[in-house]
Amino acid sequence: MKKNTPMISRRDFLRGAAAGAVSLAGMGILGGCAGGTDTSAAAQGTTAESTTEAPSSAAAETSASSVKGDETAEAAASSAAVSQAGWRTAPDPVDDSQIKETHDADVVVVGHGYAGLNACRYLAAQGVKVILIESQAEDRYMAMGNEAGTPNAKALLDRGVPAIDPIEYYNNWMLNCNYQANPQLVMKFCQNSGASMDEYLSVLSDEDLSQMTTAFYPPTPNQMDHIGAYKFWPGTCSFYSQECNQTYIHKKNREKAIADGATFLFSMEAQQLIMDGDSITGLVAANGDGEYVKFNCKAVVLATGGFGANKEMQEDLLKDLGGCLTPDESFAVLMDSDGKGIQMASWVGGKVDSLGIATMNGKHYHPGYPQGLWLDAYGKRYCNEYWGPVEFRGRPALQMNRDGFYAIYDSKLTDYLAYSVPSHGSTYASEENINSVKEELEAAMAAGKEGVEGHDLSATFTRYGADTIDELLELVCQDEKVKANIKASIERYNELCAKKQDDDFGREGDLMFPIEQGPFYCDVKPSDIGWMMCTCGGLVINAEQQVLDSYYKPISGLFASGNCTSGRFGTEYFTPTPGVSLGIAITLGRECGKSVEKFLKGELS
Repeated sequence: MKKNTPMISRRDFLRGAAAGAVSLAGMGILGGCAGGTDTSAAAQGTTAESTTEAPSSAAAETSASSVKGDETAEAAASSAAVSQAGWRTAPDPVDDSQIKETHDADVVVVGHGYAGLNACRYLAAQGVKVILIESQAEDRYMAMGNEAGTPNAKALLDRGVPAIDPIEYYNNWMLNCNYQANPQLVMKFCQNSGASMDEYLSVLSDEDLSQMTTAFYPPTPNQMDHIGAYKFWPGTCSFYSQECNQTYIHKKNREKAIADGATFLFSMEAQQLIMDGDSITGLVAANGDGEYVKFNCKAVVLATGGFGANKEMQEDLLKDLGGCLTPDESFAVLMDSDGKGIQMASWVGGKVDSLGIATMNGKHYHPGYPQGLWLDAYGKRYCNEYWGPVEFRGRPALQMNRDGFYAIYDSKLTDYLAYSVPSHGSTYASEENINSVKEELEAAMAAGKEGVEGHDLSATFTRYGADTIDELLELVCQDEKVKANIKASIERYNELCAKKQDDDFGREGDLMFPIEQGPFYCDVKPSDIGWMMCTCGGLVINAEQQVLDSYYKPISGLFASGNCTSGRFGTEYFTPTPGVSLGIAITLGRECGKSVEKFLKGELS
């Protein structure tokens, strides 16, 4: 079992991974459709007369003439006012004379991630002539992530992980996203996740599967299944071993798809979609030598990942998060794609989500374990530390002083850590993980006894330990008023713990753990709001994962799945089961393949 070390600062993690991320970027493996916009070309046959969600002001007048129905030019120009970001403007189309090579297929899938691979594999198994293109080189291909949260997979049930009621799981999911996700799309995940994971893992041997681990299972004593109204379940297939990781599993699935007739082309970066009238008829890509390659097809599946690697798209599409950043903060993304799939679809009229696009961790902040007492820069408690998912309990800090935050615990922290739920940001209270935390606490005590005084709140995350609260405060704080506030906050909190009723912030009585028995510990951590693993939204799609236009009608032949699409989460990612990002991509990727099959049979518009 991989150690759970939730107290490492996300900013520290970013710094530690920066060199690796730069290397990955240089290798071209950060996204299923990587490549700078400077070399992109517009949809073949698409001119300024095409309907786009938000063309530049220069293109707005000419685009108005192609609006469907009786809508006026004024209405089209008004829609352009949504954004004037340069990425929304379609570049010039590639001329046929520039095409060096042409391929014909029924379907072209763009992106070798979890969604694209499973869509491709399904289609190939149905006898569909499918080509998958991927920007990474084949010999350097790397899948991102390890954990796939997929309720009811046979590999989990065989290990004793309890079956999950899909309806209960669905209702909890929609509660988490405030009913903002597409209900039909989410229900497809809840009802089909087990079967989809079974198919994805069917390429593995028994020896391969023996290396799978299961996060938060078996449950440890006091492990919980809910916090307030929010429910959580174990149900994660984790592959961390060198011999059987997700890159290896992708390779085995690719081999199965090829055996069923699929073609995979690596070092191939999608550039533009091709349309004939209102229908997609292909796309243009660039190969590793920068030469243009044309693909003729009946349908395209965009599975190109998010847009976190594109600063312009960050600023344009994450306005809610950007509006919460201080002048000293900025967007920071560990690994993500450049948003090319979203761009290409928008250039041919695809609707881009305007309700608020989810990120993975960017829109929340938490200073430490929820089992402790959280205090703001002034030393005052400010929230229910145990509120629902970690992504939600950290939301209040978005509009608070960023000078620093404190999380305070007493000597029984390692006992209290058992009160956790299956979720990212929670501690699986295995013996290994608890012993690791104990070692961290011992190190914190040793640092305190060396006479370290004060702490610069602009520094990275630090944990201190001391025998008494007064000694602890000497280590973590230099402001006497803040020290007094911290002591008063601890006293008030302990009073509430004694009666197991949180009159201040509504924390559940059974989760009120007092700060009264030394030694004491304090985590001091600066803000890292705006830091994210990736983005989790973009194109507006329907239940069949067809890309919709600005009138919410399907663009014929254009499908999208995975992190380039919205409709799966609310305004932020959450984990009722660890790893649901990969789990939902695997499931909806396969479901997207089914929808494309129906389209090819004439059963969809």
